[in-house]
Amino acid sequence: MGKIPAAIKPYRTFQKEKKLEENDFTGACFEGKFYGPQEVKILETLPSRAEIYAKMLGALKGPSSALVGTLQAPARDLVLVLKAYVKKLEEGGGGQ
Repeated sequence: MGKIPAAIKPYRTFQKEKKLEENDFTGACFEGKFYGPQEVKILETLPSRAEIYAKMLGALKGPSSALVGTLQAPARDLVLVLKAYVKKLEEGGGGQ
């Protein structure tokens, strides 16, 4: 199915460029199955296979990135506290 939207989109661009919107599909046959005009309109709105893979990868990457951030937060906070403490010592010790 991922090949159908990829095949229709260039045709739709061509239609708009040449002002041929009235010249529309009455149906399509793909891999032995007939699709009527309404089915073609539905199929052309489907994302391509690459778009689906990108969305899936993004959905899988999001939680893992959040987990890494959560795991790194205590160490990062400790480093910031230690830096602030060192800065305080340097400011206090340098004035004496």
